[in-house]
Amino acid sequence: MSFFKRILGIFKREETPATSSLSTTSAAPKARPPAPPPAPARSVAVSWQEMLDAQSRLSGYILRPASLRAGGARVSGPELVAALESEGLAQLLQRRKVLVPVSPDQWQSADFSRFVSGNSFFLLSSKDALHWSAAEWREFVQQIRAVNGQIAIDLPLFLILNDDVASAEMLLLDIEGAALAGFEKQLRGIRQQHPQMQMVVYGVSTWDEYRFLMSLGVSFCVGPFATTPDDADKSGQISQSRLVVIEMLNMLRSDEELSAIAAVAKRDPAVVLKLLQMANSPLSGLSRQVSALEDAIQLLGRDALYRWLSLAMFRIDPCGDRDETLMVIALSRAAFLESLAPESDRQLAGELFLVGLFSLIDSLLSMPIEKVLEKMHLPAPVAAVLLRSEGPYARYLMLAMAMERCRIEQALSLCDLLAIDSGEMFKSYSESMAWANSDELS
Repeated sequence: MSFFKRILGIFKREETPATSSLSTTSAAPKARPPAPPPAPARSVAVSWQEMLDAQSRLSGYILRPASLRAGGARVSGPELVAALESEGLAQLLQRRKVLVPVSPDQWQSADFSRFVSGNSFFLLSSKDALHWSAAEWREFVQQIRAVNGQIAIDLPLFLILNDDVASAEMLLLDIEGAALAGFEKQLRGIRQQHPQMQMVVYGVSTWDEYRFLMSLGVSFCVGPFATTPDDADKSGQISQSRLVVIEMLNMLRSDEELSAIAAVAKRDPAVVLKLLQMANSPLSGLSRQVSALEDAIQLLGRDALYRWLSLAMFRIDPCGDRDETLMVIALSRAAFLESLAPESDRQLAGELFLVGLFSLIDSLLSMPIEKVLEKMHLPAPVAAVLLRSEGPYARYLMLAMAMERCRIEQALSLCDLLAIDSGEMFKSYSESMAWANSDELS
């Protein structure tokens, strides 16, 4: 279980059952219950791809399931439903839009109606187009509509079956490798024919591309741009509040007195206010409300304070929805990487947490990573991977990014190189993504 999650109180401790008093009469020993059967091997891996709206908010995800069975066998309907349940889809739909790829045969062999909500969209993909006739697609659409399901469709299938799926709520378009002039013309034409349809463009690589697409009325963008620095935001400065937070983090790593750390926090009212809000949050687990900064720091303790300050790096300045988006991505990476360390290796877990958390710090602060790390006293292996993508933690960060980009074969190869059980890795990824998107961090 992730230490970071324990600190934030996400997981409740298991209660130890009360021990019954011993009888004065000897009783026959109870038969040991049979061992539970081994858990079935995971057959489906799911990657989550972020969808950002016009305000740079993390509005939802496209889920990308992939079969782990030998020979690349197709994911069956029951397998897909089980995978979606293990991903915590029902909980995710309470907060985000989610596109769920599903084919006619998957739909007919399992019950997907449990995932119908105002935030769910069943994604019809052209990769299945050759297996089904237009009449079968039309029947498939009617079956989804019969349970009040919403439909998303990719562009190639839209062009093949335009009249049959004109009422789809979402349309996915791939910009990767496309000529912008032709892409713009095509997008404008579709928008004119279907003014109410939400457009989702994936393969977006830069923030300039993102802004161009939003100016054309695109609803959501998907792609690696979300985790890259924005060239249009080159302030080159770290705010006073964040400088104070960085200094406090450095002092904690140097084991300086908590009273000295409190004195540094008092230089900035925004930091004091944020720390008091954090200490009085239900997540802190404190038994009483605190109003004095010194009390808050003493009661939180070093470990919890370090985690809270790490969160404050993303939330200390009112910089809008993009910071919140980066925080969710960074926290999911941090929790995922931390969970890959053995439970007994606290140092490895802590340093992998820092790798994930600060892997996006240059994007957050709009500064070169070299300039940021000049102010932060990070362990040498952490700095090596952030600065030069090298060192013992480089493959761990590559693993996180492979999962984010749905590169399952690469992720499996990295698991072999790192001697990590792939089943546990997929489980940790799912749990970390679900946790980073939970109400607990709102």
